[in-house]
Amino acid sequence: MKLADTILRFADAVEALIKKELAYPFSAILSVALSDRAADGEHIGTRTKNVFSRLATDQVYDVAVQLDLHRGMAGVLPAMGVYFAPYPLARTCVATAAKAWFILEGATREERLQRYLNEELGALYGAPWDFGDEASRADIAALADDLVAVGATAGLRDSRTAKAMAKDWQAPHLGPSTQRKGERPPSETDIVRKMFAASGLEANQAGKPYALLSAAVHARFKQSGVSESFYTGRSELGVPTMAMYSSPETTAKVTVLAAIATRTHLLLLARYANVPEAGVLDRLGEPLAQWCEMGKVPLPE
Repeated sequence: MKLADTILRFADAVEALIKKELAYPFSAILSVALSDRAADGEHIGTRTKNVFSRLATDQVYDVAVQLDLHRGMAGVLPAMGVYFAPYPLARTCVATAAKAWFILEGATREERLQRYLNEELGALYGAPWDFGDEASRADIAALADDLVAVGATAGLRDSRTAKAMAKDWQAPHLGPSTQRKGERPPSETDIVRKMFAASGLEANQAGKPYALLSAAVHARFKQSGVSESFYTGRSELGVPTMAMYSSPETTAKVTVLAAIATRTHLLLLARYANVPEAGVLDRLGEPLAQWCEMGKVPLPE
């Protein structure tokens, strides 16, 4: 079976999950999701009225994004002369899964809210706004004030220093009153490392997947080991020529990291929605096992 076919089977399994077992709204009795949603009325901002309902729908949105990226990888793999194009898609998929996973990984409702609001604020200020335009700055400020007001209902405050607050292009960072001023949220790299540790990788191995994916998308194909080559038997001006490629095994080994990330996110989403994790494992099990086998990667527990 070709790798593209295996990836499509994995994507189909993910789609089945969000249409059935993990379909929104998450309404299972005694679920954390239902409990969070019941608290919407306690956390109202200047505009936002249902922050935990938004959080839940954004989780499904993030799974749909991962689904799109998996199918994108499958779509480019069969193209002639294409070797490295799947790797940026895999990295984006991992980052999407990790950020969504990190929000749900919060131990308390307040911590989940804090992580969600900080992600929203970071995304708001990271968008291509014209910070030199007065109208744009007013729009950003209104949206940010709403999120900060929601956070205040849970005892969260802007933990930026006065110097940082003077920079109107820097996002507020919400934290409890016990958090020291100037403390920043964890980086994307830290979040991905934490997620891969939760996926079953040993602590000293958890940082390697993202380092590999990042190297592979920052034009360091040779240094990361994903660019392979062989002599063509021809020469130009007496210099032997080589052809570059990325073997099917290498491609499977790198891209399966996206599948592991998606599975890790879906397992936590199942716990959040009080859905049996066995359903996730059963649907994803066979295509993930085949994907791992193609890349000679141990199947996560």
